[in-house]
Amino acid sequence: MKNKKLISIMMTIITILLIIITTGIISNTVIMEEVRKSSIHQIAKSSNQLNDEYIENASQNSQNLAQENNEAQLINTQNIQELRTESLYDNETISSRSGVERQDEIVEDEEIHIKLQETEEQDYQEIIQYTKIEDVKISFDMDVSKTTGLSKEDFIYLVQNMKYDKTGILEKNAGWIWECCKKYSVNEIFVLGICGIESGWCSASQHQNTHNYSSLMSHGKLISYASDEAGFEAMIKLLGQKYLTPGASLYHGATITGVGQCYCNTTTWPKKVYTCMQQVFQ
Repeated sequence: MKNKKLISIMMTIITILLIIITTGIISNTVIMEEVRKSSIHQIAKSSNQLNDEYIENASQNSQNLAQENNEAQLINTQNIQELRTESLYDNETISSRSGVERQDEIVEDEEIHIKLQETEEQDYQEIIQYTKIEDVKISFDMDVSKTTGLSKEDFIYLVQNMKYDKTGILEKNAGWIWECCKKYSVNEIFVLGICGIESGWCSASQHQNTHNYSSLMSHGKLISYASDEAGFEAMIKLLGQKYLTPGASLYHGATITGVGQCYCNTTTWPKKVYTCMQQVFQ
């Protein structure tokens, strides 16, 4: 009986020990698994941190390298430019081959431009052949809607040497008269002849006060203009657009007599105008 009891106790103790050992083994296994998982997590975290640091450092190094490369290129460019400049202006003499080529191109372009200008001027001079003063022909039945063909300079010279321009008004405005006649297609000598007969070669005070040397009237009075230029242009424009343009309201032929039919009269005015036109060349 005692032996059975002892064996039972021992079996109980053994069972308890087995339970304790098993529990310990299980606990250790659980703990080791936790430790393993924790270690793996830590290792992964550390690896990620190391990877991020590596990427960041690599990016920074790349940026630094790119900046250093740009600075180096800039320095090289400046050095090259300085060398080119030195070679280009060494002792005030162009010695750089590229500089010489560029200089030759500039000179060549300038020469071409000058030649083109000269060619254009020559062509222009060839197209416009001005009439000489001694070649200007006038007649009583001439077409006064055509200019003389004189150059502006020659017309001014002609007026400057007119002995009937006592006031100098025609000489002062000769260039402007020429421009207006060219613009409105009116003969310049015809305009001078009208001024000669209408205002006594611009000497009448009432004509001087109104800057109206062709007797343009409105309501029985001389029209007043702000300046000589305005007065001459008004006269020449009226002649060109109303008297000398076919189909215009005052057109009766582009002759002195045709203009006289509406401008003044056809009895004496045309002959008097023509006489003044002849005096221009005296």
